[in-house]
Amino acid sequence: MSEPTPDDPRAQLAHLVHEADAMPAGQAKCEALERAARAADGAGHTDLGVTARLVLVNAHREIRRYDLMLTPFAWLRATEKASPQSFDEWALYQFTWMHKWLPTGLLGDPRFSLAQIESVVDELGERYRLQGYSPHPVHDKRRTLAQHIGDTAAADRHFAAWRAAEPDDMSDCPACVVDSQVAYFVSRDRHEEAIAAAHQVLTEESDCTEQPHGVMTALLDAYLATGRLDDAASAHLVSYRVVRDTPQARSALHAHLRFCAVTGNASRGLDILARNLDVLTDPPSPKVLQDFAAAAAVLLDRVADRAERTFTLGDRTLTGEELRAHCVDTARRTARAFDRRNGTDAVSTRVERALALPDAEPVLLAVPGSAVPATPLVAAPADPADLALRACAAMDEGALFTGARLLAGLPADLDATLPEGLAARVAVHRVWLAYASAPEELIDRLRGVLARLAVAGEDAAVARLHAFLADLLSSANEPEEAAEHARLALSEAERLGDVLAVIRARLATADLVSTTDPVAAQSEVDAAELVAAELAPDRLGSVRKARAESLERAGDRAGALAIIEELTAEADRWTESTRLAVAGQRARLLAAAGRVEEAVEQFARFVALAKTYPGPWVAEALMQSASLVDQADLAGEHLPVLLDTVAAARRYLPAAGVAQACLHLSSGYLAAGRDVEAAETLEEALRLMPAAYEGPVADIRYRLGIACRNLGETDTAAEHFAAVLDATEESDHAVRGHVLFQLGDARLESGDYPGAAAAFEESATLWRAAENPIGAGEALVKLAHAVGMADMPAGLKALDDAAALVADESAPGALDQLADVIGFRVALLAHHEHYADALADNLRAEEYAVRLGNSEWHAFLAGRAARLRLDLGDPAAAESDARRAAALLPQDAEQDTVGAVLGTLARTLEEQGRPVDSDPLVRTLTARLDD
Repeated sequence: MSEPTPDDPRAQLAHLVHEADAMPAGQAKCEALERAARAADGAGHTDLGVTARLVLVNAHREIRRYDLMLTPFAWLRATEKASPQSFDEWALYQFTWMHKWLPTGLLGDPRFSLAQIESVVDELGERYRLQGYSPHPVHDKRRTLAQHIGDTAAADRHFAAWRAAEPDDMSDCPACVVDSQVAYFVSRDRHEEAIAAAHQVLTEESDCTEQPHGVMTALLDAYLATGRLDDAASAHLVSYRVVRDTPQARSALHAHLRFCAVTGNASRGLDILARNLDVLTDPPSPKVLQDFAAAAAVLLDRVADRAERTFTLGDRTLTGEELRAHCVDTARRTARAFDRRNGTDAVSTRVERALALPDAEPVLLAVPGSAVPATPLVAAPADPADLALRACAAMDEGALFTGARLLAGLPADLDATLPEGLAARVAVHRVWLAYASAPEELIDRLRGVLARLAVAGEDAAVARLHAFLADLLSSANEPEEAAEHARLALSEAERLGDVLAVIRARLATADLVSTTDPVAAQSEVDAAELVAAELAPDRLGSVRKARAESLERAGDRAGALAIIEELTAEADRWTESTRLAVAGQRARLLAAAGRVEEAVEQFARFVALAKTYPGPWVAEALMQSASLVDQADLAGEHLPVLLDTVAAARRYLPAAGVAQACLHLSSGYLAAGRDVEAAETLEEALRLMPAAYEGPVADIRYRLGIACRNLGETDTAAEHFAAVLDATEESDHAVRGHVLFQLGDARLESGDYPGAAAAFEESATLWRAAENPIGAGEALVKLAHAVGMADMPAGLKALDDAAALVADESAPGALDQLADVIGFRVALLAHHEHYADALADNLRAEEYAVRLGNSEWHAFLAGRAARLRLDLGDPAAAESDARRAAALLPQDAEQDTVGAVLGTLARTLEEQGRPVDSDPLVRTLTARLDD
């Protein structure tokens, strides 16, 4: 809209209303429209005052503040009587439409009497009758009123009349009508009818901004009641994501809180509750307050530690228990107010039923919680010391699962009942089990246990722990301290003659020098193997596994895999911990060798073995498996594994590990086209990943940008891509070029053409610097998209530059790139009405289609030739091209392509005055679309 001139006050006022109407929904928009209305009144422009107040009434509806629309509504009614000429056709239609909103608003506020509401509904019916409209929406209002007061017989009658009446221009859109009907079916427990009624809305495109997510919300209870758990999960995720953090969401939040409460998703429900607590202090209506409070109480009932949680409610801080009590009281108090108004107990009855809502079947959402099954504890014997001794012996001997099971049977407060030395030995294993996924904290805690062991005179345990610390510190890149622990381990072990400690010390020393001195490393492993062969043959497996690891670090993967294959063949000889380690190493080596299918199968065996008994090794095995299927682009085929990984990570790993598991899971969702679940999972990953981990954060943001762009959330996608760009090294031209391309795409889709052009131009520059002409060419074609619609010469120059980069057609990807260039060149010329030039280039594009063997694209181009000939005024030649396009269509052509060819052929016949429906080819193509 162009700016008004200063000497045109009326145009300035109209511009003021237009600007206010374009603001996001909220109180600021309402206040701007009120100012515009007062300005129109002051200037004497009653018709502009009408326009401003009509827009203001709608703005109040956007934030569900029906009470606030009463004042402008009264002004409009008075003005309609006093100055009907101030209402043009548009204004009269809008005002008549808005009369449907008053009954809804008044019914949701007990300050208005039933007589007032009934009068408003009667006035609505009379207005529609006088203006010749159907009573269709009036029946719905009467149904809603009867249902609210508990008169189900009357509600059913009005519902039947509503469905029987003919809808017209005053009826809600078909999708919103279905939304209301679905909600009524659900309220009467007619769940199958609700689902059937919703089918069309869920399977067809809708122009309504409130659908289909409104219908999805209405269906949540129906899906749960009929056991359609996957549908319930999808409906919740999609519908909540569309409206979250918007004023429109406030009237639907109760349904999502209730869903999370009864499906085992209380954690997600708490997140929704925490970000919407203002509904309890500043609700849009008493009805919304009542529903939200009841649902919040139901949710908090499912939160076992609610008394330890705190919530900020206005200027008060409440515990979860106090908030639950507040919500119960609020819901009941508001219901009683409605019942006093109505003279029934219907609302209180519904609230009590809501507060007593039973659990449904658990529903798995995008990001699972901790779901690793617990294993029954071993009953402690009369003598805990006996169990402790057996547990420590099992762990020392490599009986990992057996030892962990025995440790689980020991009481938590063990120190007071055991000798200090034995208690310290137990502490070593307990600390490892508890902190295996947090190496720094594990090392710190084990240093403390080491001191306890030394004081208690547990010399053998001291030597073994020195060796273990040497391993941990080596992995933590602390070589000097690691070397000292390895030296102490070996000297103590040899002094004591502790075979296990000697083996561990030798292997720790080998690990330390494996990359700097492979010969010395192998010598240490040789020494360990001699000791094991002579004195501890059951430890030979762990020694040979260590040899394989040493070879792998030295770059000899083939030699490492050969040893691991031998160990695998004799797996029954080895301890539980060795069998587990060998299984994992075999999977990793197969993956590194490019034997992906075998690696995936081996990882499945590795995970199955790890699940013998719950412990941190379960999460480790699953994380390695998830990493492989993610990197190998197999995630879409392995969603159960990825879901399992997140569940295990939540139980055993720190926040960063859970975030990484979520990142892996997102690849499965993206591959399966489940973009909402991908976005939800990645947002959880971004929340959990520490900001200091810049690389993983960038990985998460990149995928989140992809998911958001797929969902049409292009502004958010652009924000994520821009953040990735900020985290990428300036010297990494290829990565920056790729991210800039994605950023440009997001900006292009959001309508930010200058921003898109800047991103594509820089992307092309960086791709050139990275010596990637195909990447640069793709960016230049996109640049032509961004600039060419408004500036044809600039667009054509970008395309010429792209073609020049791939002049050698024999280069990989060059032919496809040139086809893209010429294809968009045709579109650009046609857009600027250079039809003859476009047609000539389109013929060249057809040649590329033939060379590429792309018959569907060839059919599309032939159809475009027909449209260009129509633009040039030659329908007969256009018909010939359209029929040629139809002949080129492959059997598996997309429906859109078939439809485009059919539409073009029909147009060529119409412009020649020839019959369309009876044309054999038209009928054939139509039948093809109907199949």
